[in-house]
Amino acid sequence: MPPPTAPEAAPSGTAEASKPPKAAPEMPKSSGQTPVLKSDPQEITDSFGSPPAKLELGETERVTLKIPENAFTSAVNLTFKIDKKGKSNGPPIGKIYRLTPVIPPEGEPARVDSAVGAFELTMPAGDRKDANLALGEVTTDENGKQKITWTVVAPVKIDDATATARFELKTLSDAYLHITTKAVTAPAP
Repeated sequence: MPPPTAPEAAPSGTAEASKPPKAAPEMPKSSGQTPVLKSDPQEITDSFGSPPAKLELGETERVTLKIPENAFTSAVNLTFKIDKKGKSNGPPIGKIYRLTPVIPPEGEPARVDSAVGAFELTMPAGDRKDANLALGEVTTDENGKQKITWTVVAPVKIDDATATARFELKTLSDAYLHITTKAVTAPAP
């Protein structure tokens, strides 16, 4: 991010010359709430609200989903699991995961936008320098038939030391997720 530029000086003798420069907007401060930590080898299903949360799936290779504090404006029932019969966008690298958010009292999956920073998803990428995220959003058409729309997203960072790729998502939806080497098709949702 480029450094902030100084405001142009107003001509002396004007009211603008005596005003102090505007301060940068302040980032929201953490409330100090203890993060919710959930870990399971196969599936996590729970309700999440305003506290930050960290969900970890897997045994040896772990997938992590971090939910920032106050990302949800209401309670969200979230299922995050390894889906052995999940759909993929071509041959997946590693496992296929399924993410399904539901806003109670509704029973149908919903799209949930973060009210603050991005959701952070970290997935095993092995030694792949070209690892991208295949995100298959599941929707239902007017006839009740399910349809999957695939988007391939670039990582924010690939960490060689941990063999993982980190992605930032502004929206969670009913979706299949896996690592792919296919070319990026769009920015992160």
